[in-house]
Amino acid sequence: PVQPLPLCNSPWGQELACVHGMKGLRALLGFGSLICIGRSGLFDGEDPDGSAPSLRSLDPAEWSNHFSRAACELPAASGQLNGICVDEVKDLDGMIPFCGDVVQYRACIPAHQPLWPNWNATRKDMIISKLYKEVVERRLAKEMNVTPLVYVEMHLLSNPECFTALKNALCWHNFPKCNDQNVSLPLCRESCNHFYQACDYGEDGVLHEACGAESVAENGLFDMGTPGRDQSLAEDNVTCESTALVAAAYDEEDATGSVWLLTPPGLALIGLSVLVVFGAAYVLLVPYGLRVYVAWAFRQLVTTPVLWFRKLPPLKGTTCLVIFVSVWLVLIGVGVYWRSRAGMSLSDRFTLDLNASASDDEASTFKPAPAAHKVSVGVELTKAQMKTLIGSCGCTGGGMPRIAGP
Repeated sequence: PVQPLPLCNSPWGQELACVHGMKGLRALLGFGSLICIGRSGLFDGEDPDGSAPSLRSLDPAEWSNHFSRAACELPAASGQLNGICVDEVKDLDGMIPFCGDVVQYRACIPAHQPLWPNWNATRKDMIISKLYKEVVERRLAKEMNVTPLVYVEMHLLSNPECFTALKNALCWHNFPKCNDQNVSLPLCRESCNHFYQACDYGEDGVLHEACGAESVAENGLFDMGTPGRDQSLAEDNVTCESTALVAAAYDEEDATGSVWLLTPPGLALIGLSVLVVFGAAYVLLVPYGLRVYVAWAFRQLVTTPVLWFRKLPPLKGTTCLVIFVSVWLVLIGVGVYWRSRAGMSLSDRFTLDLNASASDDEASTFKPAPAAHKVSVGVELTKAQMKTLIGSCGCTGGGMPRIAGP
């Protein structure tokens, strides 16, 4: 028999019974020994009349601005759908200033999170830019520290291709491409290998060990020692249907090739040919007398300054010295005046003023480039890289010459 226990107070102010389930009830329902109706029990929250309770209290108070957008994994293959796919590349303009020139595809960027409203694509792009700057500066300091005690291999110094390959790998991994099904694509294996080749870590045409499948599974990307689901590389073996025609256009450009006459050697040959033709026409078509007159006028024009100088009265050495010192003092005075202007001292020119207001006259002060490292990475993508970036549905990255290896 089922024996009633002391009554429990329900949310509606009435007392409901708590019962112990005996062997038969346990065998029938498979639940625990206590079923408390109305308070911390199996049917807690149900109205007395049996209707389901209202769940409006569970509705979120604030929705994400991107809740209706297609979700994507960030990082790629991480299993975390915390990003959104940006359909138009032009929408990324100004959003990711550091990586914008190499992210030329439907990219997966951080979605708007009401709990963390300051975390977005711009913030992530700024962090990548700072990370890149710190890595480059540390490596350059190491390579520039010439000492006979420690041998340091040169990989980054005087190697703009390495600067560019490092930036591309960072941007392509952190802003992966979305394929036609809104799936984030891992970094291309060829892009990983191109980084090591551009930075003189490996041989051309041979897959670097760090880009192999076994090494990535054990040590993560670039031997960082952080293996995981998001640490993976993929092959460029699938073409997106939505961008197949655009990618094929780059094949046609490669097949057509560039016009040699429009290259610097071709333009130089065109200029030389024009001079030869003009000279031959001048000799053959212009009368002899006119040519003699033109030659005489040209000589007069060239030698006139020399004749004027010879007509000057002779000067003593003391006079020449006084003139030289006077000119030198005038130039020094102009330089002192120029450097004494507001904002032209060395401390003002190369020190960041954190207290300066936006209303200051920017034209009156000299401001150096905010980041000199950006100059070294301003290299346009090749046609092969653009083809892979736009057309590939297998991986994220710019295609390079095929590599040997698994």
